[in-house]
Amino acid sequence: MTIAIILAGGTGSRIKSDIPKQFIELSGQMMMMHALAPFGESDMIDNIQIVADESWREKIEDAIFEDPESAVAEKFLGFSNPGENRQMSIYNAMKDLKQIFDVARTNDDSANVSADAKENADCSKFMVHSKFKVIDNIIIHDAARPFVTVENIDECISALDDHEGAMPVLPMKDTVYFSRTGKRVDELLNRSCIFAGQAPEAFRFGKYMEANEALLPDKILMIKGSTEPAIMAGLDVAMIPGDQRNFKVTTDEDLARAREILG
Repeated sequence: MTIAIILAGGTGSRIKSDIPKQFIELSGQMMMMHALAPFGESDMIDNIQIVADESWREKIEDAIFEDPESAVAEKFLGFSNPGENRQMSIYNAMKDLKQIFDVARTNDDSANVSADAKENADCSKFMVHSKFKVIDNIIIHDAARPFVTVENIDECISALDDHEGAMPVLPMKDTVYFSRTGKRVDELLNRSCIFAGQAPEAFRFGKYMEANEALLPDKILMIKGSTEPAIMAGLDVAMIPGDQRNFKVTTDEDLARAREILG
C-alpha cells in the first residue's frame, strides 16, 4: 500500500500573513485542501497522514470532514508532530506510520490497540479507514503546493515499480553559474545536467526509513530536500518530468500567482 505524507507544519515566514501560508484561503478553501484533493482522487493512494501543529488540527479536521464521504476524509489517518526541520517532520510521520502498522499486524480489532500506541500516534482512524497491514511506499508532498495533479502523483508512484525513489524535476532554462562567494562568477555549469526538484517525492518505505535513521541524531538536521537522504544512502531515485504549474507558494508573488490561477 501507499501512504501520502502531507507536510503542513511550516510557518511560511516569507509571506506577509498572520497565519501559515498553507492555511490561507484560496478560492473558498484552505490552500492545503487544494493540495490534498488529488491524493484523495488518486486510486494509487491508500491513506493520508498529515504533519501539522496541534493548534491547527481542529481546523484541518473540520475542513476534511465538512464532507465526511469525500475521498480525502475516507483516506485520512491522523496527524504527526512537526519536527525541528522539514526532514524531521517526515521522519516523525514515518515513525508514527510504522507504529500504527505494527499494531495493525497484531490486532484485528481497534479495541486491542495499546494505550501507548494511541498516545504516540493517532491509530483510531487507521483501524477504520485502512484494510491493509504493510506499507510498501510513501509519497511526500507540501501542503503549500496546491496545484499537484493526480497525474503527478501516479507517475511518481508508478516509477517505484523499477526504482527505490522518484521525484519530478524541471530542466534549467537559464544559463547557470557557480560562485563561491556570491559576488563573482567562478564557473559556468552545464545546465543540461542540472535540474530543479519538485514535490511530490515517492520512496519505498523500508529503504527510505533506513536512510533517514542512518542520519540520526544530527545529520538529519542538515537535510534540505526529501530526496537527499535517499541519495546519501545510495538508493536508485528516478527523475520524472515535472510540471511548471506545480509550484510551491513561498513568497507573496507566488500567492498572487496562485490566486490568479484559481480566480
